[in-house]
Amino acid sequence: MSTETYRKWWILSKKQLECLQEYDDFMKKNTKKEKSRVKANHIVSGLYTKYCMLVKNIDICLDQTIQPQKRVTIRKLVDSATTRLIEINNLLRDIDISEIHYCDGNLIEQKLIPNSIEFLNPTLFFPRPIEIEDMWQRIQKGERIFIPSPTLSPSASKTAEETEGEKTEGEKKEGEKPEGEKKEGEKKEGEAADEKKVEAQDDSKSKEAAKEEKKKRKASAKKLVTEKKELSLEEIEAAKQQEILLNAILLIQTSERGRQARLYCTDILGARGPDPNDPSRAKKPEVEVTAEDLDNAAIGFQKLYRGYMARKEQKQRELKRRYLIGMYEPSWKSTEEFDKLKINAEIRRQIVSQKFKEYVDSMDKEKERIMRVVAPGLMEDISDEIREWFHEWYTEIQCFDKIPPTAKGGTVLVVRCETFTPKEYLADLERKKAEKEKGKDDKAAKEKAAKEKKKKKEEEKKKKEAEKKKKADAKKAKEAGEWEFEFPKDEDEPPAMKLLIDSIQEYITLWREKKMIDNPLDEIYMDLILDQVCYEMQLEVRQNVDQLMKLELRMLNEALVADLKKAGKKNAKMPKEKKEKVKKPKVDKKDLTRNRRTEDIFQELIDNEIIRKYPKVHLDEFLGDFSYSNWDKREEECDTFPCLGDIRHQVAINCILPLGVGTMIKPKSVLIAGPKQSGKHLLANAIFTETKAVLFDLTPANLVGKYDGPVGQKMLLHLINKMSRLLQPSIIYFDGGEKPFYKKVPKEENDQNPKRFGSSLLKNIIKPIMPKDRVLVLAITNQPWAAKPSGLKKAFERVILVPRTDYGSAYIFWKHYLMRHHGVHRTFDLSCLAKLSVNYPASVIKEVVDTVMTPRRIIALSYLPLQEIELYDVLIQNPNGPINDKDYAKLMKWYNKVPIRVARANYQIDIDDAKAALAEQAEKAAQKKK
Repeated sequence: MSTETYRKWWILSKKQLECLQEYDDFMKKNTKKEKSRVKANHIVSGLYTKYCMLVKNIDICLDQTIQPQKRVTIRKLVDSATTRLIEINNLLRDIDISEIHYCDGNLIEQKLIPNSIEFLNPTLFFPRPIEIEDMWQRIQKGERIFIPSPTLSPSASKTAEETEGEKTEGEKKEGEKPEGEKKEGEKKEGEAADEKKVEAQDDSKSKEAAKEEKKKRKASAKKLVTEKKELSLEEIEAAKQQEILLNAILLIQTSERGRQARLYCTDILGARGPDPNDPSRAKKPEVEVTAEDLDNAAIGFQKLYRGYMARKEQKQRELKRRYLIGMYEPSWKSTEEFDKLKINAEIRRQIVSQKFKEYVDSMDKEKERIMRVVAPGLMEDISDEIREWFHEWYTEIQCFDKIPPTAKGGTVLVVRCETFTPKEYLADLERKKAEKEKGKDDKAAKEKAAKEKKKKKEEEKKKKEAEKKKKADAKKAKEAGEWEFEFPKDEDEPPAMKLLIDSIQEYITLWREKKMIDNPLDEIYMDLILDQVCYEMQLEVRQNVDQLMKLELRMLNEALVADLKKAGKKNAKMPKEKKEKVKKPKVDKKDLTRNRRTEDIFQELIDNEIIRKYPKVHLDEFLGDFSYSNWDKREEECDTFPCLGDIRHQVAINCILPLGVGTMIKPKSVLIAGPKQSGKHLLANAIFTETKAVLFDLTPANLVGKYDGPVGQKMLLHLINKMSRLLQPSIIYFDGGEKPFYKKVPKEENDQNPKRFGSSLLKNIIKPIMPKDRVLVLAITNQPWAAKPSGLKKAFERVILVPRTDYGSAYIFWKHYLMRHHGVHRTFDLSCLAKLSVNYPASVIKEVVDTVMTPRRIIALSYLPLQEIELYDVLIQNPNGPINDKDYAKLMKWYNKVPIRVARANYQIDIDDAKAALAEQAEKAAQKKK
C-alpha cells in the first residue's frame, strides 16, 4: 500500500486511540460496584474488544511508518495500549476465573466477529541493538560470528623450528660445492638433456597407449562391479522424492499415450468408412423432409441449447455466490495481490532500517557540531551565572551558600530558584536559634513532640491493620461467594493509563503542528534533533561546570576565612563539605564470563546447539474454530471448555504480545499442555517466529554430555541468564515440561539426567526475570501427571491446555486439506466426515487425505467422483487414531488441579447450590398456589 494509505490509517487509529482513552476514563469514574460476574464481564469485555482492535491498527501503522522520529512516539503509544490490553485481560481473568474469555455480546454490538480481535500475524516486536541484530542475522544465514585465534602448542612450534633448521642446513650443504665439480656436473647435465629429448618422443606414444588401456580397464571394472555407497538420511529422502516424481511422470505419460492411441484408432476407423458387412448400416428408404420439419428441428435444438445455457449460467451464478459468502471453498485462490502487499511491506521495512541508520548518523554529527560550536560559550554562560549567584550572597550576608549535590540536580536548582535566598537563609538561622532556646527552657514542647510522634505511629499501625482486615474480609467474601467488581481508583491507577496519557500528550506537542503532506519523503526533522541534542549537551556541560564551580567555591571560602582571621575573627572556619558518593560502575564479581566477548559466548552456545534455529511457522497455520456456544453458557454461569481457536488467541495474548513491550508486568513462564499430536510443537514454533526470539533449547535430550557436573551446571545457568538478557526477546524452551519434576525417572531417560533443572528452574531462571526483561520460559508437555504437582504449579504462572478436536475444528481441517484438490466437487459432504472425525488431530486428517488423494486417484476424479466412504475407511484404519479417552481423562484430572481451575470449581459449586436453592423455593411457591 502507498504512504498516503498508511497516513490515513494512522489518522483514523489516532482518533480511535483518543476516543478510547476518554471512554476508558469515563468507565472508570462512572462504573459502580458490581456483584454479578456476568455484568462485570459485559463492562470489561467491551473495553477488551476495543483495545484489541486498536492495538492491531496501530501495530500495522508502527510497522509501516518510515519517519524514524515519529516511530519513537508511535512506539510509546503501542507499548502503552498493549500494556493496557494485558491489564484488562488480567481483569477478565479475575472476573471469569478462567484463562479464556468470551465477548460475543460486545462483538455483536460492534458488528464484529471473533476473527476481528485475533492477533494472527502481529509485527509487535521490539528491535534489538544494531550490533546484536547483525550477529543474529549472520547466524541465521549459517555464518560463524566468532573464530578463536589459532595458537600452536609449544611442542608443535619446536618441531616446526627444528624442521626449518634442518632444511636450511641441507640447502647450505648442497650449495657449498667446489668449482671443478660444478663444471663436470654441467657437462653431464647437457648430455643427459639431449638423451632425454630423444627418449621423450619415443615414450610419449607408449604413455598414451597405456592411458587408453587403463581407461578401458576402469570402464570394464565399473560395468562388472558396483560400489555400494552409504547414503545419508537427506540423500535417502531426496531419492524417495525423486522416485515419487518419476512415478507421477510415468502415470501421466501412460494416460496421455493411451489417449493418443484411442484418438488414432478413431481417426483410422473414420478414414476407412463404415463396414459394408454391418447389418445396422444397411440402406434405409429416403424420407422427404419439408421446410416445416426443418423449422421444427431447429426450434427443438434451440430450446435444448438455450435451456442448457440458462441452467449452466444459473449454476455458475450460484457457485459464485456460494464462493462469495464462504459456503464453498475454492481449490485455488490468487495470491498475487497478497504477495505484492508482502513485498511492498518488506521494502518499506528495509527503508525504515535505512532511515533509522541515517537518523543515528545525523544525531551523532549534530552532537559533535554542537559540542564543538556551542559548548564553550555555554560553559562560560553557566559559570558566569553561578559567579553572579556567589556575588549576590557575598554582597548581602558576607558568606557563600553550598552548591546543591549533583544527585538532586546541582546548579539546575539555582537556576530554577529552588534554593535559599540570602534573606531566607538568615530567617532560617534565626528560627533555628529560637527553637533551640525554647527547647532548653520549655520541656512541654518536647513532650508534645514525643506525643505527636506516638500518635503518628499509632495511626500508621491502625492503617496497616485496616488494610489487613480489608484483605482478610475480601478473602472471606471470596470463600463465601460474595464478590464485587470495581475499577481501580485514582490512587491505585494502573501504570498503563499514565503511560497512555503521557504518550498522547507527547504526540500532540511534537506532531500536531507537523503535517505529513509537507514531508512526503519522510526526511528527518533537524529541529527535533537540535532540541534533544541541546538538552543532553546542556546537562553534560553543566555537570562539568559544577565540578569547576565547586573548586572555585572552595577557593573563595578559603580566601574569605583568611580575610576574617586578618580582621580579628579567630573563630572563622571553613564550612563543612559533605563528600558526595561517586557511583562507580558496578563490576559483577559473580559474572563468570566478564572477560569474554559476547560473540565468543554466543558462538559457544550455538556450537553446543543450546541456541538453535527453528522452523518458520506462523500462528494462522494452527487451524481451529472458535466456540460459539460458550458465551451463552457463561451467561447462565455454567463452566465451559475452550476450542482450538480460543487457544490460538490466548497464546497470542499470553506469549507473543508481552514479548513485544519493553517494561510491563508479564507472565514469566507458560506451560502448554495437551495430548499427543494436538499441535503443541506448532504453537511453540509459531511463538518463536512471531516474536523473532532467540531460542535457548534446554530440553534434557539436547543437553546430554554438555556442561556436566556442578561446575558445568553453574556455568550453563550463568550463560543462559546473561545471554537471554543481551539477546532479548528470547525464549527459554523445554520440550517436556514435566521432566525436571519427574516423580520417577523412566529407565530409558536415566542417561539424559532430566531432573538437572528441577531445583534451579524456579530459583535461578524464572525468579530473576524482571518486568523490563523480554524473556519467557516456555514448556510443552503431553503427560504432566508424571511430574510432582507442586513443582509445576510453582514454576509456571500460566497453564494453557490444548483440547481435543471438536466438530467445528474438524470441519475446518477437512475443508483445508481436501478442498485444495480441484477435482473434488464443491458440494462434497464435509459435515458428515467432521462428525465422524471428532477427537482426531489435524495431523491424522492430513495423513488420511494424502493417502487417499494419490496422483492416480486425482486423475480419476473427472469420471469417478470422490466418495466419503473412501476417506472414512482410511481414517478408521489409521494406527494413530483419535486421542485416547484414557489419556485425555488423566490430562483433565491434572488440569482441574491447577489453581485457577480449583477456584473456578469452587465458584461453580456455590453457583449450583444457589440455583438448587432457588429451584426448591420456586417448587414450594408453586405447591402453595396449588
